[in-house]
Amino acid sequence: MLTSLKDRADLSPASLRTGRVGGTCLALAGIAFFAGGVSHPQPTIEGTKVETLYDMFVQPSWYPSHALLLASFALFATAVLLLRKRGDLDPRMAAIVNVVSVLFVVGTLSMAVHLFDALGADSIADGQAGLVSRVATWNETIFSTLWGVGIITLAAVGGLTRTLGNRIIMPLGVVGGLAWCLAAATVAFIDRFDPLFPVAGTLIPVWAVATGAMWALRTK
Repeated sequence: MLTSLKDRADLSPASLRTGRVGGTCLALAGIAFFAGGVSHPQPTIEGTKVETLYDMFVQPSWYPSHALLLASFALFATAVLLLRKRGDLDPRMAAIVNVVSVLFVVGTLSMAVHLFDALGADSIADGQAGLVSRVATWNETIFSTLWGVGIITLAAVGGLTRTLGNRIIMPLGVVGGLAWCLAAATVAFIDRFDPLFPVAGTLIPVWAVATGAMWALRTK
């Protein structure tokens, strides 16, 4: 929903610029997230988790796809850090945004580590678990899942309060975040929930682009 004329009148030029930049970052984050997911390498062999991880590490698409995902995570983090500067956040929403900003910054660092995991591909070429595969496992299981929790929280609370998005597009972020969490938390151990990654890779971008556009438009 657009803010009222009175709300717009109360916004300073700096707040207006922050809103435009923040909304744009959120929309771009969604686009980069979608592109990174679509280009993500898929296993070309049947094997153990370590063997399929090595197979993905050595594919040419590993670095481009994960560079896009890293850019997406960084843009999500930037958008939420800018959201903290909005003057119309009530104390509870401000506290939630602070927590989500931490999850998103940590998630960005986690994705940076994941991007360069492939540099250690040779260490697991024999199919045996090593430091690289263990780091990738716990990185995905813990930090990627927590990032998804941040998406769920931001979409739900932002939509319910109409601080970010609204109740119509809120379910896209919530369901997408849930799909991401379930897939990320289990991908290193079982294949059952792997099909949820494309679900998350579609719903989260749509939510981010729609919400980002609304944020930018409501503050210009």
